Parts: sequence; structure tokens; C-alpha cells
Amino acid sequence: MRSSYRLLAALLIASAAPAATLLRQPYLQNVRENRATILWATQENVPGVVEYSADHSFSLRMEARTEVRNPGLTRMKSTYYRHQAILTGLAPGTEYRYRVLAGGENVTPGEELSFQTADAGRFDFLVFGDSGVGTPEQAQIAARMTRERAALVLHTGDIAYPNGAFEEFDARHFAVYRNLMKRVAFFPCPGNHEYYTDRALPYLLVHTLPGTSLPEAHYGRYYSFSRGNVHFTALDSNLPLEEAARGSRAMLDWLEDDLRRSTQFWKVVYFHHPPFAGGKHENDPLSALAREHLVPILERHGVQLVLNGHEHNYQRTQPLRGGSPVPSGAGTVYITTGGGGAPIYPVTQRPFHAFSASAHHFLRASVEGYRMTIRAIGMDGEEIDRVTLEPPPTISEQGVVNAASYTTRLAPGGLISIFGRNLADGSYNAGKFPLPTELGGVRVMLDRAPIPLLAVTPGQVNAQLPFDSAGPGTLSISTPNGVDGKAVVISSAAPGVFAAQHLDGTAVSPETPARPGEYLVVYLTGLGQVMASVAAGQPAPMRTLCPVRLQVEATLGRHSIQPLFAGLVPGYAGLYQVNLRVPERTDAGVHDLRIVTGGVSSNALTVLIATH
Repeated sequence: MRSSYRLLAALLIASAAPAATLLRQPYLQNVRENRATILWATQENVPGVVEYSADHSFSLRMEARTEVRNPGLTRMKSTYYRHQAILTGLAPGTEYRYRVLAGGENVTPGEELSFQTADAGRFDFLVFGDSGVGTPEQAQIAARMTRERAALVLHTGDIAYPNGAFEEFDARHFAVYRNLMKRVAFFPCPGNHEYYTDRALPYLLVHTLPGTSLPEAHYGRYYSFSRGNVHFTALDSNLPLEEAARGSRAMLDWLEDDLRRSTQFWKVVYFHHPPFAGGKHENDPLSALAREHLVPILERHGVQLVLNGHEHNYQRTQPLRGGSPVPSGAGTVYITTGGGGAPIYPVTQRPFHAFSASAHHFLRASVEGYRMTIRAIGMDGEEIDRVTLEPPPTISEQGVVNAASYTTRLAPGGLISIFGRNLADGSYNAGKFPLPTELGGVRVMLDRAPIPLLAVTPGQVNAQLPFDSAGPGTLSISTPNGVDGKAVVISSAAPGVFAAQHLDGTAVSPETPARPGEYLVVYLTGLGQVMASVAAGQPAPMRTLCPVRLQVEATLGRHSIQPLFAGLVPGYAGLYQVNLRVPERTDAGVHDLRIVTGGVSSNALTVLIATH
């Protein structure tokens, strides 16, 4: 009997034992609006699964992909296995609870794991760098950050000292920040210490970062992602900058394209080597290369904030342009945050400094619409420094244009586009009539009188001019952060063509060409005043024609055409139509279609004529 009890006890103990030895606790990567990646590592090769849900049911399940990490690759004493589960189809702004199973057993029994997906609202993020040395200061900073309610964490490099090896990542990074990493995703960039082992191979293999179409040798070294109205761009200021000095522009061309495509209000770029910081490393060749190759691109695309590490202290510059201080909002603020745990360096004061301190710290940035407040917080939890960025709107030179032709010719009642930077904190559409004179906190004035708005974005605002506007004036745009204006001239007519359609509503195109004798409708703006009482921002009446006052004609190649009608499009604001018939003797081929009124010719619309 006693032997039977001993056998039963042994079986119960065996069944309670974990199925795998956990070498790296679960950590989050690449959390976005609708997805998240969860990773962990085990000593044994066992199947891994993540069970998750937005409640406590854990009703959803995703199997993990397992990758072998052998000593030949890692230089560690034994083989281990990295598991990765990618959760997709998640709901934005939702808290998910999850648990990780290895060989069918929960790897963190009794511990509740959760994360929240991104959404479009306000959020906080943390930033730190130069951390992974295993000091008490690193542990204290880590404990402080764990108390923060942050949406994401940026790391400015030098994550694992001294050589960025696999064992150093495990001991001095994943083990230290596990309580933060299990609920908040880290988005790092490589420092010089990461490059001391196989050109940052461990760094690349322990992270799963946002995907981009990059050369294979650069994949994971730089990337970008967006959260709310912020576009984050992580760069590698090591190998790619060295290659730039030898003439290879792979990362630089990618950066140009990435920033040009961004539609977010805020542009935040981070990389390890600071272009502007005084101290031990200010003459570092890679910092010089960053000044030479990166800074002009950042300035060209209106980046408001750059975050760096490398100098083991805190430094904040004044707004800079071309290396010199400029008024607030007119340049880029550079913050060096290298106080995550490594020994602190003294700061060498420079004219561009706004504030500096030789102290261990991290940053907490709060993003709320048009404003971003960054706080440097020390080991004791006290605030070291605070700055609020409030970039005012800036209209580009020649940035007020006809919405169809993109020329500076403007006309009463016409649609205009305003191009620039910091014009709105997000994308907003009017959605209904009458068009509002304020949209997303944005107002556009013509000589101090507000005009109707169709849509606003950080880089473009679409509006309608009043029908009684004329002559020279000042068009200005205002946001909660300030005002900018440009001189404009409004002529009697400024035709700009958008498109042409067949009577059935299909577009005239190479696939659906026009034919001789066919009736077409040309849509445009800038034909000026109409013979009806219509206010800007109101739709043209549906049952009453609103013809233009000026005489209109059209040209199609060598043919002159007298339109059948020229006036406002019913149900729309600022949109005109010209109805015409293609001459019977029009030759097959490509012809330029132009609308002429008030002695002014529109932009050319290319029209394909087919005779068969």
C-alpha cells in the first residue's frame, strides 16, 4: 500500500512540473492597432501556444513558430529555442489578456499577462538609452519605468554591454525589464556596443520589428511605424552611415521616402549617435556623419524631435536649423537620453544647449494633439527637465494653389489647396453642408474673414474662396499653436481641370476613351462668379442651374468648342462643370483638352480619342 502511495505522489509531482525550462520570459514586440507579437525562449524544444482574449476566457489561440538557436550561432553553452506567436485581427485600443503555454503548461503560472493595442487617442511613451550594464542604477531606472503607464518604449541603443552578445541581452536586458516588456512593446535602435558581436546579429535575432522593404543586409536595422498622430522612425547610425560615407545611400534614400510618405502631425526620429551633444563623444566620426547625412534630411521634412543616446547623460538643445538656434517651432529639438544605467559622463556646455544634466534618467513623453510634453525623470522619480513642443503652422512658399491646376492662380468661389507643415494635428473631413469654418482646431482666413473648409491634414488643407473675393489679400491659417499667412491675388477667373467623364459617369481614360461626336462632362474649379445667389460653403442648388458670368470656351487639340453649359455642379461646393461635344472630325489619338475663360487657359487634361 505504501509503495502505491509513493508511486501516486511521484506521478502527481511529475505532472505538476513545468514542461519546459523558461530561459527568456514572454515579451512583446511590434504592438499595433490590430496586431501584436509575443516571444519567449525555452531550453527544450517544445511546442508553444499563446491563448488570449479581451476578457478572461482566453478563447483565442495562436500557435508559435519555433526557431533553433544553436551555439554555433549564439556562442552560448547550449542550444535554446525561441518561440514567436503573431496575433492578428485585434481590435484597436483594446486590452488583451494572454498566457503562454510551452508543452501545454503555462510558463508563468499565477501571473496575469496583458497588453493594450494602439488607437488614435492621446498616449505616453518612454525613452531611454545606454542601459545594459547590470548596475544598481539600471535596476532603479527600470523599476521607475515599470510604474509608468506607457503605450510603448523607445530605446536609443547600447542595450547590452559590453559586446551586445546573446547572453548579455538575456542577463542585462530581458531579465531587467521583464515586468515592463510583458505588457509594453520596446522599439529599439542599435548602438555601437550591439555591433561588437557579429555586426549586431544578436540584436537582430532577439527582436521582431516592423517590416519594411529593405535590402537584406539592412533588414531590422532601421524601420518606422506610426501610433496615433506620431510617426516614429528608427535609424541605424552604425553600418549604414559608414556605407553612406562610401557613397551608398540605401538608408538615406529610404529615410527620404519614409518621411515624405508620412501623413502624421508629429515626426520623431531616433538613432544612437547624437549630431548635437557636448561631451566625451562629440567628435565621434559617426556623430559627424549623422550631422552630414541625416540632419539635412530631417530638416527638409520638418522633423520636430530627434532622440539619441551615446553620451551618458541628458542634453536638450534649443530648436536647431543648420546647427544654429532658431525660434521655437522653426527647427528640430535634439534630446540625448543616455542615462539608462551606464556610468554617467560630464556634459560639455555648447551654445546650442537649452538644458543639460549629468544624471541617470529616462524620458516620459505625453502626446496630446498639437502638443507633446517631454519630461526627464531621475532615479528618485523627480523631474529633471520638462519641455513642451508646440510647432506652429507653416505654409510653404507658393503653398496656396488652385486645387485642380496646382498653380497660384485663384478665382472667386474656387477650391484651393494650402500646403505646408503642422497645419492640423490629424486628418478631418467636413462631411456635410454647410462646410464649417473650423475643422479639427484649424481655421483659414482671407483678410481675417473665415472661409469654408472641406478637409484638413497635417500637410494639406482644402478650402473654398468666397464668391465676392477679389484682388490682393492675405490668406492665413491658424491652429492652437499659432498662425501663418501668405499674400494671394484673386483674379476673375483661374480655370483648373480635375477630370472628364462620359455621360454614364465613367472616367475618360485609356481604358474608356472618348469618341468623335460624344458628349462629355468636364469637372473643374476656378470659373469665377455665377449668375445666382450661392454662398461659399453651401452646395449649388439641385433644381436651379447656376451658369458662370464669364464666357467659356474649350479647345481639344486643334479644335475650338463652344460648351453647351458652364456652371456649378448641383449638390457640390466650389465644383464647376463644362458640358461639351467632341467634334465629329476629331482624329484618333491623344489630345490636350483645355478650358479658357476670362482670357485665362486651364491646365491641360490629356484625352484619348478612339474612332473604333
